[in-house]
Amino acid sequence: MRILIVVNNPQEWPLEVPGVEVVPARSYLTEPAYADLERARVFNCCRSYRYQTIGYYVSLLAAARGHKPLP
Repeated sequence: MRILIVVNNPQEWPLEVPGVEVVPARSYLTEPAYADLERARVFNCCRSYRYQTIGYYVSLLAAARGHKPLP
């Protein structure tokens, strides 16, 4: 299972965890490579999860793609 940490600005998250990929939220929403993932765990660490924010759409799209979003 692929593990993704989705954030607003990846430069603010200088993590080096083996097997974990820090992904910009806009890339997760728009790039086809993330849409084609079969199994993924998505940790949504965006700044806001309120309605119509980018964090809201990350979780919504992750659930629609069959990924396991948290939160």
